[in-house]
Amino acid sequence: MADQMNQEQDYEVREEPKFISFAQGDFLEGILIGVEKATAKGKPVTRYTVMRMDDSAVCFIGTRVLDRKLRLSDLAHRIEITCTGEDPAVKRGDNCMKLFNVKVWKKRVANAPLIETRDDFTPEITDADIPF
Repeated sequence: MADQMNQEQDYEVREEPKFISFAQGDFLEGILIGVEKATAKGKPVTRYTVMRMDDSAVCFIGTRVLDRKLRLSDLAHRIEITCTGEDPAVKRGDNCMKLFNVKVWKKRVANAPLIETRDDFTPEITDADIPF
C-alpha cells in the first residue's frame, strides 16, 4: 500500500481547460500557451489556450478579429484581451461581430508551460464544449 501511495505522488493531474466566450466588458489576462487548429460545426477554427494569473487554464475559439490580432509567434507571451463591444454593421444571422482590444507583451515569459501542438490532430469542438 505504501508503494502504491508513493507511485500516485508521481502523477500529475491534467484538467481540460475551461472554454470561455466573451461578452462586452470581459477581460482576460495571462500567458498564451496554446494555438491549435480545431473544427467547430464542421468549420476550421483556431483554439487559443491561456494560463491565467491564478494558474488555471482557459481556452476560446478565435474570431475573425482575434485571429488577426493574435499570432503563433505570440506563444509564451503575456496577453490582455478586452471585449469592447460589437459592430452592429457586421452581422451573421443574429450575431454581431465582437470587437476586441488585444495587448501582447514584447518579451516571452521564461519557462511558460506551452501545449505541444500536433499537426496530425484536429479536435472537434462541439456545442457541449462551448458555454452559451
